[in-house]
Amino acid sequence: MGFLDGVKVVDFTHAYAGPFCSLFLADYGAEVIKIERVDGGDQARTWGPFKNDYSAYYASFNRGKKSITLDIKSEEGQKIIYDLIRDADIVCSNFKAGTLEKYGVGYEQMKKIKPDIIYATISGFGTKGELAKYAAYDNVIQAMSGIMDVNGFADKGPTKIGPAIGDSYSGLLLLLGLMIAYYNRQKTGKGQQVDVTMLGALFGLLEYPVLEYANNGKVLSRSGNASHYSAPNDIFKTKDDYVAISVKNDAQWAEFCERTGLENTADYRTNADRLEKKDLLKELIEKRFAELTAKEAEALFDGSSVAASAVMGIVESLENPQLLARNMVIEVNDPVMGPVKLVGDPIHLSENTPITNVPSPTLGENTDEILSRLGYTADEMKALKEKKVV
Repeated sequence: MGFLDGVKVVDFTHAYAGPFCSLFLADYGAEVIKIERVDGGDQARTWGPFKNDYSAYYASFNRGKKSITLDIKSEEGQKIIYDLIRDADIVCSNFKAGTLEKYGVGYEQMKKIKPDIIYATISGFGTKGELAKYAAYDNVIQAMSGIMDVNGFADKGPTKIGPAIGDSYSGLLLLLGLMIAYYNRQKTGKGQQVDVTMLGALFGLLEYPVLEYANNGKVLSRSGNASHYSAPNDIFKTKDDYVAISVKNDAQWAEFCERTGLENTADYRTNADRLEKKDLLKELIEKRFAELTAKEAEALFDGSSVAASAVMGIVESLENPQLLARNMVIEVNDPVMGPVKLVGDPIHLSENTPITNVPSPTLGENTDEILSRLGYTADEMKALKEKKVV
């Protein structure tokens, strides 16, 4: 039992951004009823990687939820939605803006049934502007937000950030927004709409490139792994691999020189000097690290104020003692895949433990259970199935 036990979520989310948000609600005890298409369900069910022909991707972001298949275009399907809303607390959606409204189940319609409903939506662009009608995926949003243009190396083209941060970060912002709205409802009794856009989420991550241009008129170009503001702050080649080093001030630089045996010459004593000569400085450091493995270079800074780490691969991450100590690699016994390893919940509360051992639902697994709870008889459910409403 989690601290959100008793909270009911009607979840229209699919793919990644929305399910990433409602995943945390399920982890902390909310009943998340996932509405899926009758003809195949959430599109993420077709996305790899697979185990036993079942999507581990879908399983990762939908654990602990319940699945009901439903044709939301049909009159009967919309009635079921209204029945679900009557005692719901939260609705989540990441459809293109206006989709649920088109089918008669948007915020204005829902709050007539449940005035204090919290209606939380993610879309690519929101409800205003000429782009509102368009769907969005992470790579396109990365391109439009400006993040792709500042990511990568100066002599190369724009580079996408590997993981789909346009989805995950907007999902986290929706989670934050709806929990603020839920807290406000506890105090005031009033529901509200929570609206997050993927474009706005990623633009909000740009930090220094936006601040530099907006305030100083300076356009920052791609700088690879190096910082525009401090040096050495980069990835350095060693005898066998790479190590990340971050030196943020002159005191840390003095400690860096002490640990590595490099001479703290007048040419590099201040951060301004090091930034001006950062290419030469990188050559100097890599000449020193050429004698060391990445792990040996990392070990030079044990106990120091200099942040350093060998660049780890996925295999090493999965075996990282610090991540394992935080339960970030979990195993769930899935009814289709069997034991499957998934990413754990990074939010740790001292008084509330997330529930991460409940597998994702098979398509429509809970349809009969939920309809029965709403008062539908066996004959009525049979009729709905024959009409492909559920």
